[in-house]
Amino acid sequence: MPLLTITNLRTSLITLQDPAGSISLSVPGSGAVTDKVVTEDEVVALEAQLNAEQTAGNLRWSVKDDPASAADSIPVAPNAIDMANFFVLAEDFLQAASGTLPAPWAKDLNLTASGDYVNDTAGGLYSLATAAVSEAQDAQLTWGNQLMVDPTKKPVFEARVRINIPGATITADERWVVGLCSDHTNSEDALDAVVSNVWFRGEGANLNIFIEGDDGTHDVDDSDTTIDYVDNTYLLFKIDMSNLAAVKMYINGVQVATTLNLSALTGATLLQPILCYQRDAGTEINLLQVDWVRVTCGR
Repeated sequence: MPLLTITNLRTSLITLQDPAGSISLSVPGSGAVTDKVVTEDEVVALEAQLNAEQTAGNLRWSVKDDPASAADSIPVAPNAIDMANFFVLAEDFLQAASGTLPAPWAKDLNLTASGDYVNDTAGGLYSLATAAVSEAQDAQLTWGNQLMVDPTKKPVFEARVRINIPGATITADERWVVGLCSDHTNSEDALDAVVSNVWFRGEGANLNIFIEGDDGTHDVDDSDTTIDYVDNTYLLFKIDMSNLAAVKMYINGVQVATTLNLSALTGATLLQPILCYQRDAGTEINLLQVDWVRVTCGR
């Protein structure tokens, strides 16, 4: 079950009420409701009010997964899934350097960029890296355009990654994405030209984490989560597509305030994971390092 936290920034009581009457919450002036156990339907019912009050500066709110709950997502663990109804593709990248990626994983590298397993790393690690050569360089992991994730079957994408950069931020001509997309054949291909996508993105001389989604009808670009990444520090990303009209994005267990409308996606619009780093110029050695990736989806 989700855990809801609301902090009242006003000195007077705030009451939030689902119009259908499923839930009512009161938050005392200058007080908080912390880790309130609610259902996902109750969060959806209150979301518009919560966002309106947050925009008005009256409160701050967040939602995180309760790891002790069996109802956070479709499966609690791969061995608990009814395999007749769901499939899981999980990768921990447990090989030595120069190892061969298992199908359907495929890497694509532009010029002298690299992609490889990292030796002697607890839990395994795969590193996409640019090199100290003055040129455009790009590196990505995908399923090699083998599109097998049906967006209408409530898929959940999760990944644990970190960005390792030499400076305070990446530069204005660099970007990375982590999430799901349709075909992206070459690592250097324009990300904005991808037909369908839902992903986390970093771009430019900042540490902002953006979310983006495009279903061919609704297109959200560079929506700032107001959460920043930290150099060489792991991030846990989660995309919950249980409701295509309100796709939920999580960073380190905290739900991003904005949901994405991808309701125009159909069962004919299949997706694949993508983890991509692009550098248009320069000589910086930057790394997008992947600890693990997991995709859970209905059949």
